[in-house]
Amino acid sequence: MTEKRNDLCVAYSGVHQAYQLALAAHEEGVLQAFYCSIYNAPGKWGHHLGRVIGQKALASRKVEGFPPEKAVEYPWPLLMKGLRDKMNPRRANDWISVNDAFDRWAARKLEKNPPKVVVGGETCDLHLLETAKRLGVIRVHDCPQLHPIFLEEVLKEAGERAGMAVTFSPDLPAMAERKSREYELAEKLLIYSDVHRRSFLRGGFPEERLFQCPLWVDPALWHRDEPVRLTDASQPLRLLFVGSINLRKGIPFLFEALKKCGKAVKLTLLGPRNPECEPLLREAGDSIELLGPQTKAELRQTYARHDVFVLPSVADSFGFVSLEAMACGLPAIVTENCGAPVPDPSWRVPPMEPDALAARILMYAENRALVAEHASVAEGFAAQFGPETYRQNIRGLYRSLLN
Repeated sequence: MTEKRNDLCVAYSGVHQAYQLALAAHEEGVLQAFYCSIYNAPGKWGHHLGRVIGQKALASRKVEGFPPEKAVEYPWPLLMKGLRDKMNPRRANDWISVNDAFDRWAARKLEKNPPKVVVGGETCDLHLLETAKRLGVIRVHDCPQLHPIFLEEVLKEAGERAGMAVTFSPDLPAMAERKSREYELAEKLLIYSDVHRRSFLRGGFPEERLFQCPLWVDPALWHRDEPVRLTDASQPLRLLFVGSINLRKGIPFLFEALKKCGKAVKLTLLGPRNPECEPLLREAGDSIELLGPQTKAELRQTYARHDVFVLPSVADSFGFVSLEAMACGLPAIVTENCGAPVPDPSWRVPPMEPDALAARILMYAENRALVAEHASVAEGFAAQFGPETYRQNIRGLYRSLLN
């Protein structure tokens, strides 16, 4: 690898893509520092914390191949939040003060040693980007969410179609304003899919400010343990949904589709329940199976016990679980508003269209040989989306910005 100057830093208080973004910069030979809350390695605050709360709880706070000495930790906002939440659990979802404190610290670090490029993450880089702009540093912003204008429009339509009186507000006003300012300050926005791109184009952002890069699935966690077996067509198709049981994930439209499928399909739902869908769950009764929280190892076994995965999202920038399911050998049914990649466009159905969704489900219920065929297709397809591929794409972005 050609020796290069330390021309890029990554800063983020949480996880999301930050650890992979930092590793990509290290692999490219351009990383100055990775500013994070904690890094789980010997000699780091994250390692000490792991002794208290358990190493498994911090499994995502490290990445294989990354030199720990490049991780610069600032754990205090995160630790203070932990203490605050114990005294006041109702504030557990209040991240703005925590992220702001980390952000201001990272901005001070950048001021002292500005790189050529800075990469930050949503809700956590407002001051970082402001400082970078003043210093003439190129600014990249990772934004996991769809643009709020697009999101509000599609969820309003979904509520009307489903006959649900849902008041949608993606963020508190202060957080929404913060995200908006971060978007404006960034020169490049990292997005993950076609629907993600559409949302930012709808928000008024030009193509040249968007860099689309699909996310990844970890093959060490998500894989099939047993060969594909042809299931008995006399038994109901075992259909699985994993995710929040709410309007945004398309649950009302999935239930409508299920009614059209009759006894040919048995649906399992795994995920947190939203009050807006409780009436639907009560009406469904024993026609569905509800599963509680599971570890990743348990979820892999749950994938193995089902035939087909469904994610009928109204709005999803990516949809990790769909790629996980495919890696475990399940054909996936997703919508055109779900960002997860699929082997063929026919694996997508229009969002909020129960008839189209039911037709796709019944196609598998009536043709179990196709289930087995598509299981192999899904597994091979998902194998293309490993973390190494993600980092290769990101390294290409880094090279283009630095050159």
